[in-house]
Formats: sequence, C-alpha cells, structure tokens
Amino acid sequence: MIRDNALAASDLLVTRLGGPSVRPYEVAVSFKPVKQDSGAGLYRRSLYTYWKRTGPAPAMMALDASKRDICVVKRERTSSPVQALVLLNDPQLVEASRVLAHRLVAGHGEDIEGIVVEAFRRLTSRRPSVQETELLVQLCREQREHYAAHPDAATDLLATGQARPVGELPSDQVAAVTMMVNMLMNFDACVMKK
Repeated sequence: MIRDNALAASDLLVTRLGGPSVRPYEVAVSFKPVKQDSGAGLYRRSLYTYWKRTGPAPAMMALDASKRDICVVKRERTSSPVQALVLLNDPQLVEASRVLAHRLVAGHGEDIEGIVVEAFRRLTSRRPSVQETELLVQLCREQREHYAAHPDAATDLLATGQARPVGELPSDQVAAVTMMVNMLMNFDACVMKK
C-alpha cells in the first residue's frame, strides 16, 4: 500500500488488471536478485510483484510482509530504522518523489508554498497546518541552496529511475522539491494507517 500510494500520488501507477507477475526495482545487492522489468512493469500495483515462496521483495520484507511458507493470522507490526532507510532510499520511492516533484514545479513554478500544500494534500489527504507548511517551505529553501551549490548531486538525484520528465525545469529546484516529497513519503501520516 505504501508503494502503491507513492506511485498513485506521482501518477506513475499502472492500474491494468490481471496479467503475469512483474519485477519492479529491487535492492541492487540482495540474496538472489531478480532482473527488473522495464516500462509499465515497474509501475504495476504491488499485488502483481513477483514473489518467491519464502522471500518477498526486500522492500516488502523490511516493511513486515509475511513469508508464505507458514500461515500467519496477523502481520507483525514494527517500526525500525531499516524501514525508514527503505522509505528514503528505495529507487521506486525516490523515482516517484522525483516525478511528483517535477509535476509540482511545472504546475506551481516558484510558488514554494503552493508546492508544499499540494504535495502534502496528495500524500496525506489533508492540508498541512501553518507550522507544517513553514517547516516544509524552509526545507525546500535549504535543499535548493544545497543543490544550487552542488549541481552534480542534483543531476545524480534526478537520474534515478526510468521515467523521464517532460520539459526542462531548473534542476536545483526539482531536486529540492524531490527531497521534500521524499521526506513526506516517510512521514508517519503518509505511512501509518490510523
């Protein structure tokens, strides 16, 4: 649900029903890595993810997916640093952050507050409070200063994933908004079901 929410918010989710299993992005170094799909296969719902009997996708394992070799009445619920690392660094989530950031910057231009409000609403289904807005606007400004001073880091970040943006936008601004969106995708209001 977390992955699907990120893909849906960034308009990358492919909702076609049925068909064979797909192989989305996976950790580059894992026990038995699987060759990833390209194109629409990367963005299908998580329900269609290729799954070995005793080994779900590494990102799913970090987020408490149960193995299928035993029956489980109720899933475990944990909150660990590994989960935060997955949510902040998984290529699928970084790509979804980048694509959403590109759409937000294309739609709002230099209006950072408008970008923050729309990103927050898309990811949490509510408007941010004044304090949340101020904090996220400050984060965007700090990140933009960082990426303006380090254009190579912005280029590396914006190269994540196979989805290509349409049109040219300032890379430092898109990278800054990407980091803000990625941080929001790790926010408990976006991850936890309460």
